[in-house]
Amino acid sequence: MEGNSFIRDKKDKALVIIITSLSVALILLFIFLMVEKSENRKHIRAIHEEKELLEQELTDLSQNYDDLKTSNDTLNEKLLLEQEKIATLLDKMKKFRDNSYAEINRYKKEIGTLKTVLRSYVVQIDSLNQLNQKLTQENTEVRKQMSWVRERNQKLENQQKDMKEVIARASALKTENFVVYPVNKKDRETNWKKCFNLKAEFVITKNITAKRGDRTIYLRLKRPDDKVIAFSEKAFFKYQNVSLTYSAKREINYEGERLEMSIYWPNDGSLVPGKYTAELFSDNELIGSTEFTLK
Repeated sequence: MEGNSFIRDKKDKALVIIITSLSVALILLFIFLMVEKSENRKHIRAIHEEKELLEQELTDLSQNYDDLKTSNDTLNEKLLLEQEKIATLLDKMKKFRDNSYAEINRYKKEIGTLKTVLRSYVVQIDSLNQLNQKLTQENTEVRKQMSWVRERNQKLENQQKDMKEVIARASALKTENFVVYPVNKKDRETNWKKCFNLKAEFVITKNITAKRGDRTIYLRLKRPDDKVIAFSEKAFFKYQNVSLTYSAKREINYEGERLEMSIYWPNDGSLVPGKYTAELFSDNELIGSTEFTLK
């Protein structure tokens, strides 16, 4: 009896030990599982934070590419292609689960490549900007030089024009002692009622700069009512690009010396009493004018 009791007590103690050991093992296993679960949560949280940082980095990178837009169409196409890569990578990151450091590392590598490409474009655009600034400065200088040349040419043209005008004025015929009065058939001065001709007397002064040769002198008479007395319906000459009516004309040969002369207008019955105006023209210039009164 005592032997059986001893054996039973021994078995009970062994069972207690086993149960105790199993309990300790279960407790340790539970603790291990809880620790591992906590570590997994930390791991996933860390991956999630990395993912958010990379997504923000991609968003900023896309904005950086957008800020690099230039006037160069070829370069803009390349920048747009890189932005499309960023958009594709960002879309992939939003879809993958937060459980892979390997995936995160792959994204980091791709983002690093995009940053490297971005830096190369920054260098290219900076070089283009410097070149454009240089070209702009050169163009500004060229425009200044062209403006200076145009101004100089304009001044030279004006000087030449002024010189031509001075020469033209200097070489134009000049008259003096210009008078007009009515004469009878014997070429003696008379009143307007007995007028046979209107006689215009004048002197062409000496002018060594005037061209030599044949000239035409036009006499233009204007009545008191401002009506021009025409020699005929086709009696016109050119003056300052305008056709004017003349009353009489005379061909002369001028050699630069003083020349006394007269032009006659035959009375056609159109004379009226009052103040008249007489003008002399030659070589597109007004060379004399006077007023006279018929009484």
